[in-house]
Amino acid sequence: MQQTDQYLSGSALARRLNIPSRELFALLVENGWIVRQGEQWRLTRKGEFEGGKYLNSERFGTYIGWPEQVLEHRLFTTGLEQTQLTAAALGLRLGLSARQTNLLLLELGWIRKGVKGWELTAQGKALGGVQEEYPDTGVPYVRWPGTLSGNPVLTENLRIIHAYEHLGEATAGDLFGDPESEIRIDGGTGLRALDGHVLHSKAALMICHWLYMSEIVHACGRRLPVEGDYRCDFYLPSLHLYLEYWGDESAPGQLRAKLEKKAVYERNGLKLLEIGADDLTRLDDVLPRRLLKHGLAVY
Repeated sequence: MQQTDQYLSGSALARRLNIPSRELFALLVENGWIVRQGEQWRLTRKGEFEGGKYLNSERFGTYIGWPEQVLEHRLFTTGLEQTQLTAAALGLRLGLSARQTNLLLLELGWIRKGVKGWELTAQGKALGGVQEEYPDTGVPYVRWPGTLSGNPVLTENLRIIHAYEHLGEATAGDLFGDPESEIRIDGGTGLRALDGHVLHSKAALMICHWLYMSEIVHACGRRLPVEGDYRCDFYLPSLHLYLEYWGDESAPGQLRAKLEKKAVYERNGLKLLEIGADDLTRLDDVLPRRLLKHGLAVY
């Protein structure tokens, strides 16, 4: 989508501003011009006031267009680096949820957990973080400069977190550049997660990162304490709980293998938490609820 009747699509506007589309959408969200509803972006009243409107394309369907003169708006002319982002808006730039963003910043030592909310550390302050609190509750949170998305340490960790997006690509070296050697191992067949575990699928890497960032001790591929060579996807020793991701049951042999393995768990009285293909994009919703049933509250 380029432009229609002097209106620019979001991607065209981002190109004119010479910034990534993800960064533009984060900026528009942070300033209250658009909101996310399900899989769609919707205009707010402020966005409508600034000239945004819904346009239609035979190829792309309905999308938000912006008048060309919006390029002169002070939001874009005062310097994007001056923007202060919440974790939710920063996460839009990073391809993470607000929760995942805060947990990554926690893991890096840039914030710490408060009684409620998040508190800035000395390292985070040095990077431009600003401590804030919600006026209605007093719960602390942190705002970050727009430039943080380009921080080399953060970028390197994001390469690892998002490495699963390139699993199966033929030109792995071109995808990762120099950091590729720190991520892809075993002759190109495995990916090393942030915590050092080696995984071989998108699902496994996503679940491993979720557990690690949530500070949950876990093992990968541990042998089950039964006769026979059965291994779990993940084991949480503090709960004596096994976690299995079943994937696409329509794949040849997948359903049979699932039923056989579930029978092993049932026969031996082993506690099992199951994750399906539909759960993978909703781990922040699914896993805290299911883990709570086993006695673990996730922050």
